[in-house]
Amino acid sequence: MSADPVFDPSATFAATGRFVDAFEAGRVVRAEAEAAEIRLLADAAAAVAGRAGASAEQRRRAELSRRALISDLATSTRTSEWTVTRLLSEATDLCTRFPAVVDALQAGVISRRHVSVIHDIGDAIEDDTARAEFLSVAIDRARQLSPGRLAPVLRVIADRFIERTLHERAADTAAKRCVEVVDLPDNLASLILTSDATLVHGIHDRLTAQARSVIAAREPAIDAGTDTTDDSDTADGSDAAVDARTMDQLRADIATDILLTAGPQDCVAGTGLAAIHATVQITVPVLTMTGATDEPCLLTGYGPIDPDTARTLAGTTPGWERVMTSPVTGAVLAVDRYRPGPALQRLLAARDEHCRFPGCRRPVWRCDLDHTIGAANGGPTRHDNLAHLCRRHHILKTIEAWTVEQTTPGVLVWTSPTGRRHTDRPEPVVRFIPDDALLELRRRIIHEPWLFAADPPGTPGAPPF
Repeated sequence: MSADPVFDPSATFAATGRFVDAFEAGRVVRAEAEAAEIRLLADAAAAVAGRAGASAEQRRRAELSRRALISDLATSTRTSEWTVTRLLSEATDLCTRFPAVVDALQAGVISRRHVSVIHDIGDAIEDDTARAEFLSVAIDRARQLSPGRLAPVLRVIADRFIERTLHERAADTAAKRCVEVVDLPDNLASLILTSDATLVHGIHDRLTAQARSVIAAREPAIDAGTDTTDDSDTADGSDAAVDARTMDQLRADIATDILLTAGPQDCVAGTGLAAIHATVQITVPVLTMTGATDEPCLLTGYGPIDPDTARTLAGTTPGWERVMTSPVTGAVLAVDRYRPGPALQRLLAARDEHCRFPGCRRPVWRCDLDHTIGAANGGPTRHDNLAHLCRRHHILKTIEAWTVEQTTPGVLVWTSPTGRRHTDRPEPVVRFIPDDALLELRRRIIHEPWLFAADPPGTPGAPPF
């Protein structure tokens, strides 16, 4: 028999590089086309818009022209008229209030999903000057972050440019909570719950934890080589097959069981806060905890939440963590806890918040703590050589051709098999600065927060481990 040909990784990586180059170029072309479409729709909407001071007859004719345009656009593209109406309205607003975002999309530096995230979050900023400053920061961050990671970061930044406080806005938005049913094909339907972000994240995490307990209970039998095709009785005499439901299926089944079996008497005043036993990470400024200020609190993975909800949750938690941050960059400098515990793990959890592979958002409590330089190779167990990686990306780093370097504490530079470098930085979202002068300073330097050292002058030394 002839020997197998020797595997040549360089040839494989060269071919992969061509695919990545073509994919990147295609994305740029698509972004340019989408920016052109936005401007086209904005011009179309302006052409049929009613003029200020027009008579009733002129307004009626303008409305008829608008409806005719919508119908024409919808039928020519096989799109619903409702969708075309939404696109016209969105395009008009983007070109009027968010022109810098459309320019960035045309240049190919951000994607259409980035545009939607920036538009949705920045919509509440009414002042034109404040919005322009927000857009400058948002576009800069969008160049570095995926849309999923960008959203919670921008929610924190946008909160500083909105005149109404988060507490005032939370009181208004609470009235929007609802449950909707969307019918789907093939005997399916979606149940959509819109409620307080803390409750929704808690519900999702609790369902995930319960689903994991089901998976953990069945794994020994599956790992032991149980034949799922065997029709014989199980050990308890039943004919039940091995449970092979996915995580999403388990979440749906558990939520269905809970909703159909629990009674309304089990609900406490409709808040549900007392029932949350899920794992959520909330950062509360110490002055907000005492009630001295109403600085917003941060729900990891989402953004600002109102202080009253945070105080309620903090009052029932078995332990608190104290996070000390730089007053300039907002970067985490040290973490301590009033109860004994591994301080280094707490600092890294506060710094990373999620898997540190670019674009991944799996929370830290479902990640591994990875040595950037392996311990077997002499890598120290310190904060500047550790980062959270989910199991998927931990394996990718370990057995694949991806490499990672921690250039400064918390800043990871990943290198792909084709030689492309991607920098992932921990976002300094833990920042509460009530002082106006410091806030103004923060706004000026927020464009390049990583120009500052991990331990700026005037801060205490390295975190106590």
